[in-house]
Parts: sequence; structure tokens; C-alpha cells
Amino acid sequence: MPDGTSSTWTYDRRGNCISTTNPLGATEKFHYDHLNRLVRAHLSDGNDVQLKYNAYDDIIFAKDNHTQVAFDYTILGSLTSRKQGGKQVQFTYDTEEQLSAVINEKGEAYTFERDTKGNIIKEIGFDNMGKSYERSLAGIVQRIQRPGNRWTAYQYDALGNIIRSDYYDGAWETFSYDKNGALQETENEHITVKLERDPSGQVIKEWQNDHWIASSYDELGNRSQITSSLGAKIDVTRNELGNVLQMTASRSEQNQWTASMQYNELGQEIERILPGDVISKWQYDITGRPTHHRVSSQSRDTRRRAYNWDVNHQLRSMVNELTGVKVTYGYDEFSNLVWANQDSRQFDFLYRSVDDVGNLYETKDKKDRVYGAGSRLLETKDAKFSYDEEGNLVEKVEHNGDTWQYEYYGNGMMAKVIGPDLTEVTFKYDTLGRRIEKCSEGKATHFVWDGNTILHEYLSQDNSVENVSQTDDLDSLVTWVFNDGFVPSAKIMNKGSYSIISDYLGTPVEAYDEQGHKVWSAELDVYGRVKEFTGDKDFIPFRYQGQYEDVEIGLYYNRFRYYDPEQGNYTQVDPIGLAGGNPTLYGYVNNPNREIDLFGLARAPSQILAGNRKKAGDKISGYQAHHVITTNTWKTHQSFFDSIGMGGLRDEAFNGIMMPSNPNTLKGSSFSMIHNTQHPMYSDYVLSRVTDIADQYSLGLINEKEARTDIRKLQIELKNKIQKGHFGTVQSKKYPKCQRLG
Repeated sequence: MPDGTSSTWTYDRRGNCISTTNPLGATEKFHYDHLNRLVRAHLSDGNDVQLKYNAYDDIIFAKDNHTQVAFDYTILGSLTSRKQGGKQVQFTYDTEEQLSAVINEKGEAYTFERDTKGNIIKEIGFDNMGKSYERSLAGIVQRIQRPGNRWTAYQYDALGNIIRSDYYDGAWETFSYDKNGALQETENEHITVKLERDPSGQVIKEWQNDHWIASSYDELGNRSQITSSLGAKIDVTRNELGNVLQMTASRSEQNQWTASMQYNELGQEIERILPGDVISKWQYDITGRPTHHRVSSQSRDTRRRAYNWDVNHQLRSMVNELTGVKVTYGYDEFSNLVWANQDSRQFDFLYRSVDDVGNLYETKDKKDRVYGAGSRLLETKDAKFSYDEEGNLVEKVEHNGDTWQYEYYGNGMMAKVIGPDLTEVTFKYDTLGRRIEKCSEGKATHFVWDGNTILHEYLSQDNSVENVSQTDDLDSLVTWVFNDGFVPSAKIMNKGSYSIISDYLGTPVEAYDEQGHKVWSAELDVYGRVKEFTGDKDFIPFRYQGQYEDVEIGLYYNRFRYYDPEQGNYTQVDPIGLAGGNPTLYGYVNNPNREIDLFGLARAPSQILAGNRKKAGDKISGYQAHHVITTNTWKTHQSFFDSIGMGGLRDEAFNGIMMPSNPNTLKGSSFSMIHNTQHPMYSDYVLSRVTDIADQYSLGLINEKEARTDIRKLQIELKNKIQKGHFGTVQSKKYPKCQRLG
């Protein structure tokens, strides 16, 4: 690698990978049967995974150090049941082997009705809530008929892009695209968003009504500077792999903030030097899990945590080395975090017990809550809850009589909360789910976004936002500085700048002023509630990554939904339904010691693929995850993949390869090209190859097993050809000296 690190892979004579070693020396070993099927894996965290197959190469049994799972299939290879810990999820199919129902552990069914082309025209959820879909002759959804006589209607351009959405309450959204199909402008009744792009498609300026955010990029395509109409200026210096070495942020010469970082061989941050002689240091084991975190200010330790891990990346304990307090954690065989205990005290357990379908309880016997169909929380020891026809929380009545009411826009976003004292809090959003205004008691908080994170927020009286283009007009202006992702690094105000320290999950835990004095700290429990804090609680409002606490309503804004930390659930069902992959349609993640939900939805496919490739031993910094069989091909032939038992394998590690994304990582790699944009020639080739296999299968020339084998062989062939440079390339617009996959 350009930074001098290396990973190694070894293979048997049949081309199977039998071991991997990462740059820190963590080794994983793999064993195969005589049919080249993986049957055992010794992972670097100590876990031992065993797999068994049927005669059609379907996995029928999987076991590791914590649990075991059994699978059943139809004759054609479609999954019919998943059995684990005495619990079972079942899947049923129609005569065309298309999924018709998912039956959960309680016997509740999520059903699908299809037209003669196999398109879903109706679905009924676990809670008996139904939706129907009106489609064009081409199968495109034109209207969704929702419960309670609610509806959504869509209009499209000639390429199939949505150009307008209309809702039953009169709300609307419009979208326009450039010649490459990239979003160019979008508007609703509250705001217009415009995107200006460079020739490679990167956004160089975003307009949000009268406010703008501009971005500059270095020669490798990494963002190097951010400026805004409200005076922000953030400069970023990176190493050859794209990791940030230094960030400098300011709104004037008087309140400049700087951070410097160092990284280990896996690209993980090991040191951050901040103003006021504040230093944050991390240590990791060879698998990349954090073992120690130390924060010091002016050579005095202010935070020290030690972490102890089990296999499957389960955090077993965390020790505060300054106080000696130890918190231990327990998990069930489904890897759900189910309890936390401080200093092994018998009566100091905080339970997060889970029933058969994933509903949460705060007692071990699971009798403190009442849930309805579809995991709707109906009652706790403190309150009762009511919902509308679509499963949105509309009323919470506390046992003391205090009542909260909730209202929603036609697109499902929360519009208003009315508190027990009849105080109203209202919200406005852009078409991308980004909240642009929160208004209460005559004051409005306005938000200006940099992509998926908040760059600015400021106050105004009576919703007035005129003449706010100059920083001097905004005494309340706050500028937030984030890492490349969703982890906040600094808060800049007129009175000074503040450094933010986060834990290994990216949750803010401390803030320091320019002199190195701690001005804020917070600790969350396993529900995400702030259990301890110093300073003003909302001085740093960010909680789990992607969440912003609204103290006025007791909820966390989480992009497309609101999270209730008192209950550990969202207030609405997942907008993307079963695709969300969370424990229930209202649930947060299974293990909040390890997982996050950035958007209140689910991780994007490329993030899933990159995560799976990382688990497989690939280095991520300076690389991009490439689907060997492309997502569009998979979408085109989804029914074929479903039929041969591979429907859910698009984002598995086997269908991925990490390719260099810039010239620096290209040097010294085994590749002759980079991957940083679309590749139509490659995609067309893959589509034709998969179409050939699908046609042979549909004609009965090959059976399910043979089709799966052909797909696996194709994936191996494609990866080999990519690495050997056998595919056509074109000159990269971003890096003119490099060729990219064409």
C-alpha cells in the first residue's frame, strides 16, 4: 500500500482463499469441502464458524461460538424457514415461487399480492395495515393507496426518474435532473435546493433558498475545503489514503479551531490533538476493536476507558479507569444487547429484554410493557400510546394525566408536537428529509445542511429570516464541524470554539473550550437516554450518530423518523418496511454497543457491501466497494436470483471487490484502473452474461444448483478479469492521468 502497510491472502490449488492476514497481523483461516464450499472459518476475534449444506449447495445449518441456526428450503431452493433458539420465521411462496408472506415468531403475517407480471400490487403488514400500488403498463408505481384514505401519487420523466410527488394533504415535491441523471434541483412548499456539480458529478455548490455551501476537492477527489454564505471556512489536509491529517475551521480570524490526527495501519484514528492541549488517544487490538481511550487536557487525564470484547464484536465490559466503575453487558443468542450492570450490583441491572419478535422490555420478566400487533407499543408503566391508521404515534397519555399529541405531513414527516401545557413545536423539512426549521413559542431554529450533516443553526424571532446573509447579523449562529461522516468534531460560536470528543461509536461524550477546560460531558445508557451530564445538556445535542435531541419534546430527530430514548423505539414504522432490517418495524438496532442507524432507515447497499468486504479482510481507506454483479443487473433479474436461492446475496462479500478510488491507492496495488464513477460498458457486459444464465434456467436447460454454480463462476471470473485489467477503461475526468473502469 502507499502508506507501507500490507495485507496477505493465501489460496489452495483450487483457488479457494484459505487465510487472510490484515496489516496488524490478525489472521483468519478458511476450510472447504471437496465441492469448494466453505465449511469452517476461524475468525481473528476467536470465533469459530461452521456451515453445512444440502445437495443443492444451500446452507442448512450454521453454528458459531454463540448460537446455531437451521434453514429449510423449497424444492426450487427458496428459503421457507429460519430456526434459531426455539424460534422460527417462515416464508411462503405462490405457484411462481414468488414470496407471498413472511410469518414472524408470533405467527403474525406480512403478506404480498402480485399482478400477472409478478409486481407487488398490495401488501399487508404484521399489524394488518395495508397498502395497494397502482402501476403503469411498464410496472412503474404511479399511486400508492395508503390506510385511512391517504395516498401518494408520482410522476416520472422519460428515463423513469421521479419528477413530482403529490400527497393527500396537498403537500408536494418536485425533482429535476441533469443530463447524467444526477439530481439538480428539488423543491417543496418550504424550500428550494439546487446542486451545482463539476464534470465528474461531484457537488461543488449547494443552494438552500438563499444560503449556499461550496466545496473544493484535491487532485484525488477528496474534499479539501468547505465554505458557506454564513461565513464558514473549513480546510482539510489528508494523507495519501484520504485520511484527514488536519482540519482547520473558522468564521473569523479570532475563532479558528484546529485538529490534527494520526492513524494506525488499518486507517483507524489513534491520536487527535486539539486546542488547549487536549489530546485524545485510542488503542486497538489486532482485529481493529478499541481497547483503550484516553483523553488528557494540559497533561492531566480527564477520561480513561478500557473495553473488553467477546467474539462477534460483542462488548463485554467497559471500565472507567479514573473512578474504577465497571459496566458489564449481556447478550442473548440473537446478539441482542439485553442488559447492563454497574459494578456487579445485584439491584443495579438495566434490562433491555427482548421477546420473540424483538420488542423491548425494561424488566427481566417482560411484564412492564404491552405491545399490539406489528410491535406497536401500547402501554408502559409510565404512559399509554395511541396511533393513527398508518401506525404513526399520535398521542401519549402519561399516568399523571399529561398528554402529548403528534401530527404529521402527508409524506410521513413529523409536523407538530403539542405538549401537556399546549405549547406547540412545529417542524419543516426539505424534500430530502433534512429538517430546516424548528419553531416554538415565537422562536425558530433554522438549520443549514452540508450534505447529510448540519453545518449551521441559528435563531430568529417570529419565523423571520430576512437579512440573515451576514454573520454579524446572527449572534446566535452556530457552526458545526464534522468528520467525513456523521461524527461531530467541533462547535464554533461567536464567543469561541469548542472541541467535541466522541466514543468509539461516534457518540459525543465530552466538549472542551479553547483553553482546554471541559465544559460539557454526557453518558448514555443502553436505550440512548442521557443518564449523566455536566454543563448544559443540549450544549451538544447530538446523541447516537445521526440523532439530534429535541429537549422540548423528549425525542431525537433521526432524519426520516424520530427516536424515543425512553422507550428505545421509533415513533413510526420504518418507511422502507422489511428492508430496514431492524428488530421490529418500530425498533432501533439489535446491539447499540455496536450498531447505529444513521437515517432512521437502514444502511445503504454500498455501506453494507463495504462493511462485508472489510469483515473479509479488505482495506477500506482509499478504496470503493464495487458490486461484481452490478446492482442494476441484480434488480433486473431479481426474480431469477430469488428463484435460485440467491435473492439476498447482492451485498455479500463474495459479490464485492474493493477497488482503488484514487491514483495514490492505485500505485502499488494489483489493479490497473480506478473505480470512482459509473461504468456502463462493464454493466452492459455483466447484464448480458447474467441474462444468458437466466435464460438457460428459464428454458429448463440448467437447474437451480447449476444456475447458482454458473453465477459463482461468473463472479470469480469477473473479479479475476478486473484485477488483471481485462475490461475496457476510459480516462477519468477527475484524475486525467488515470484510467477508470468503463
